[in-house]
Order: sequence, then structure tokens, then C-alpha cells
Amino acid sequence: MPELPELELLSETLTRYLAGKTISEVVLNPARAFVIRHPAQDFAETLRGRVLSDVRRRGKFLLFGFAECDEQLVINPMLSGRFAYCSRAAPTLAATCFTLRLAGGDEMRFLDATMMARVYLTSRPEADVPTFADLGPDARDPHLDFAAFAARLRKHRGEIKNVLRNQAFIAGVGNAYADEILWEARLRPLRRTSTLDDSERAALYAAVRTVLSDATAIVKQQYAEHKHPLHKQDRSFLRVHGKGKAVCPRCGHRISSIHSGGESTYFCRGCQV
Repeated sequence: MPELPELELLSETLTRYLAGKTISEVVLNPARAFVIRHPAQDFAETLRGRVLSDVRRRGKFLLFGFAECDEQLVINPMLSGRFAYCSRAAPTLAATCFTLRLAGGDEMRFLDATMMARVYLTSRPEADVPTFADLGPDARDPHLDFAAFAARLRKHRGEIKNVLRNQAFIAGVGNAYADEILWEARLRPLRRTSTLDDSERAALYAAVRTVLSDATAIVKQQYAEHKHPLHKQDRSFLRVHGKGKAVCPRCGHRISSIHSGGESTYFCRGCQV
């Protein structure tokens, strides 16, 4: 599932392709229109003629803005939502949910094989998009200093990893980068936030900043060097996530994994306490 670093790259890349482009037509796939939380026909009619201005990220949501219009196209890609920017002549894949045909002959297509994604067209995402109003500050928000982070952490009880993934605490962190942040901070994922002392809270804050900043730079470099396309995630650079039974790069202990609810947690019993 894409998290903050991948979505940051995606928002920048889509802005580069789409800014200033006019939507000449919207083509819906009736079999997959379920992902659109808006009357399908109204969705197509409303978007026709709109000029795209930019694509921004808010937590795990992508917000497509339009020139001279307050409405936004808000998309939560979830597990399998993908974007394709291509010519009109490119073959249409079965997973395509809708297509924005652009003046000039190019298209932006949204695909989702599992139909878990959610798409909204609204001028009030806080009111119309579930969980949007509850989002905490972005995990890379420069205004989120340590004092604000620590104050929020005291209000969120439970296991540290679950708190990190709680979008109401900070927005943008998911399963993979939560593992990486906790490894960087030398904290076990199953510890409760109430057990952290001041130095551990400081280490956690620093790890959030470092891990997400470094990962964002890496995924942008990967794309710039054409090592992988946008729709494929190359997370081989991660230290512990997905590395069960491998050797911890810091202490040499074997990396442990816990599987629950369809997701996995990876950590080192040797150097995470």
C-alpha cells in the first residue's frame, strides 16, 4: 500500500503531467464505478470542461485541484489504486474505473483491481470524505515540532505501532514505514506509548522525521533514474520491513515477524527495546 513517500512522488509527478490540462470527457467503467462516491453521471458531467491545476497530498489522500473552482477530486488509492497517464491509443485495462480524457489526446486513467479505493468530488472534503476531518497533522509538517508531537502522543494510548499508523495522530504513516520508524528509534512495536520516557519520545520523533525524509528522497531518485515505474514499489532499501529472518543491519540479530489481521510487523529483538 502506498504511504507518504510514494504518494509524495505521485502528487508531484501527476501535477507535472496534469497542471493546465482541460478535461474534455470522462469515460466511466460501469462495472467499476462503485469506487466513485458520487452519482456516476453527475461525476462525469461535472468534470467535463474543468482545468486541472495541481495534485496535492493530505495524509494518504490525493487531492486534484481545478482552476477557478473550489471543488476537488479526492482519491484514497488504498491497496491497489493506480494511475496511468497515456495516449488515447493505449489499450484499456479491465481494472480501469474511469478515464479523464484530456484536450490534446492524452488521458489519465484510474485503475483498481480490488475496488477498495474511494473517489470523491467535493468542495468540502472535511464534511464529505470519511475520516478526512479527523486527520492529524502531516507526518512531515514543518510545524509539527517535538513539543506538539509529544503532546499528541500523550493523548493516544496503545501499542506504539498502532498509534503511528493512526491517521488521527499523524497522517501519512502506514504499516511499512511504521516498522522502519520504530527500528530507527530502537523501540519495539508492541510497547505501549505510556511506557516511553522523554528520551524515547524524542527518539521516536527524530525517527519519524529521518525515515520519511530519507525514504521520500530515495523513491524520487528511483523514479528519476528509471529504476521502476510509479505503479511498482521498490522497497528493497527498507531496513527491517519485509525482511523476516534476515540479519539486522545494526546489531546482527535475526529480524522477527508477527502476523496479525492480514498484515505483518517486523522488528529486531536484539536492538529494539
